[in-house]
Amino acid sequence: MLKFKNRERESSMQVLLVAIVCMVLSGVVGYVLQNKQLKLRLSVAEKQAEEIEKNNQNQIKTAVAEINATNAEELQQLQNDEEVEIEEQKTENEARSHRLDFREKSLEGSETRLNKSQQLLENHQAENNNMKQQVAETKQKACDLKQVREDTIYEKSKLTPEQAKRVILTNTETTLNRDYEVTVRENHDDMVLNAAKEARNLMMESIQSGVQDVPREHIERNIVIPDAGIRNKITGHDEQRLRLIESLTGVDLIFHPEHEEILIISTNDPIRREIARNAINELITARSLNSGVIENMIAEAERHVMDNLRVFGEETCAKLHLGWVHPDMMKILGRLKYRTSYGQNVLQHSVEVAELCGIMAAELGINVRLAKRAGMFHDIGKAIDREVNGTHVELGVKIAEAYGEDPIVVNSIASSHGDIETDNLIAILVKVADSMSGARPGARSESVEEYINRLKGLERIANSHEGVKESYAIQAGREIRIIVNPKVVDDEMSQKITEEVCEQVENELTYPGKIKVTTIRKLSAVEYVGGKPAPKKKQHVS
Repeated sequence: MLKFKNRERESSMQVLLVAIVCMVLSGVVGYVLQNKQLKLRLSVAEKQAEEIEKNNQNQIKTAVAEINATNAEELQQLQNDEEVEIEEQKTENEARSHRLDFREKSLEGSETRLNKSQQLLENHQAENNNMKQQVAETKQKACDLKQVREDTIYEKSKLTPEQAKRVILTNTETTLNRDYEVTVRENHDDMVLNAAKEARNLMMESIQSGVQDVPREHIERNIVIPDAGIRNKITGHDEQRLRLIESLTGVDLIFHPEHEEILIISTNDPIRREIARNAINELITARSLNSGVIENMIAEAERHVMDNLRVFGEETCAKLHLGWVHPDMMKILGRLKYRTSYGQNVLQHSVEVAELCGIMAAELGINVRLAKRAGMFHDIGKAIDREVNGTHVELGVKIAEAYGEDPIVVNSIASSHGDIETDNLIAILVKVADSMSGARPGARSESVEEYINRLKGLERIANSHEGVKESYAIQAGREIRIIVNPKVVDDEMSQKITEEVCEQVENELTYPGKIKVTTIRKLSAVEYVGGKPAPKKKQHVS
């Protein structure tokens, strides 16, 4: 058993020794192999280093050669530039030398001329001194002569110089005043004699230059219905559609009793008439009609007419160059497009008056633009006189004041029909131009006979009342003044007569705009001291 254990121990020791020997041999072999590989790598690296060193040396030589060549070229270029610059400096120095020589010669010439000028100045100064001395001697002689003259005048007239001045000024002033009075009197007499002639010439020139002879614009009040089918479509069952149109537009629609195809639009409001006319013309062309279509078309026609009012006002103000005008006032001005007075379109009439005022103002040397504004707005109250109570003059004044117009324009409107006195020249021009435009042949359609009959009708109605002494229709029939007998009519009866005349005129007569009725009751007591004066005999001219 012991021997067996010793043998195992010896065999393990042998194995261990063999393993150690193998490890030592493998380490030695590895070291040798690694050493050979290192030597091989070193030899390869040395060869690569030698090749790199050779390449670097070749590159360095090439770069040095290129640098040397570049430096040589740059050096040559610098040398050439320096030589050129040196040549330019030489040329410039030579030019400067020439200029310096020229300046030296110029200075020498200037010095010579200055010497001559100085000599001339010295000579002139000497002459001036001599002349001053002579002037001083002459002044002294003049003073001596003046003193001698004053002494002589004083001895002969016994007047001091101040007294003599006063006498001369007084005589001169008297003479000038007399000449001034004579000249003013002659000019005044000449102006009085030629005033009518000059006024006629001015009006003739204004008419020839300003007013154009254009056809009078006609405002259509009737609509022609083409056939019975369209008429039935417009009227509807039991004329229900026709009544609907009347209620929406505020007009009366009547078919002509003799000509059934003519539909008459009856209203005193020109704006409503135009809206109704446009709406009915659109309804005629419509394919089918019902209440909704009629309401929409009438609303569209009203919108169209209202928009056109502003357009008409803007175009008119731009045409006349009136300057800035309030937008609302331009819209009111456009309403005159559909307003007539005695058949004359009020907007065209206002444009004519404005042009005439502008021409006459230019001839007289006053404000042309202000004259045109006054002429353009003088009848602006007629735009709303059918809707608001009051005469067109009163309404026009309110409109002008509300929109801040010049007081001259306001006075021109207020005095255009004689309601108040004019306080400026432009207001007079407006009255003249208004008369010229209205009296122009063809401007108004009302005949003289109709005009006279209308005035006589007003006076006839007024005179038909008890207690009326006399009556006068004035302002082209826009006002009637009634004078009553104060012994027969009292104040209450005067008011009653006024109301009755207004009611009777409204029922019996056709009139444009508004008519003012004024009743005058005046009681005066007159007595004479020393007997009544003898009545003057009438002189009969044979």
